[in-house]
Amino acid sequence: MVITAMSFGESGHRSPEEIRAEGIAFADDSLAALTLGNGLAAEFLTDEESQFARISAARGPFDGIQSAGAFFTLSEDEIEALEGHRVRLTFVVRAAEINGAEQVRLNLFIPGRSQGDWQSSPVTSEFTRVTLDLTPAQCDWGFAYVAVWPDWATDRNQIDLERVEVNALEPVTCDG
Repeated sequence: MVITAMSFGESGHRSPEEIRAEGIAFADDSLAALTLGNGLAAEFLTDEESQFARISAARGPFDGIQSAGAFFTLSEDEIEALEGHRVRLTFVVRAAEINGAEQVRLNLFIPGRSQGDWQSSPVTSEFTRVTLDLTPAQCDWGFAYVAVWPDWATDRNQIDLERVEVNALEPVTCDG
């Protein structure tokens, strides 16, 4: 599953320096790189304005087998570009038209970050940018998964994900 997700990476032709300068974006056709954990499903849809992934949750991240949810796997070059920097994650999300979730959980799974680090954000019926700025505790990652998980507490369990951006900010001092 991870190998398949990594095969969609956009950084094959970009150096870590270019990735740091330009950032990483998953949108339009590159949304197909989305990998789904147990309890999640996705459809790839298009409306008059955009392409998006409609993600639904039948369970939560703490129910049964833990996973990174619906996630994008960063490539080795992307990881190298981000290691040792504060990171900005920007998700463009909305509640789906039918069974739209009220909340979405967001995370960046890297060494030192786990299931306890999911951050909740409300979602509305309009695409909205939700930004998380994170300071990693470790500089040597080895893996990185940019993750979302729709609210699952009720039948209102679907979100639309239009875009994810990952950007390196200033360098930081960290362990490892």
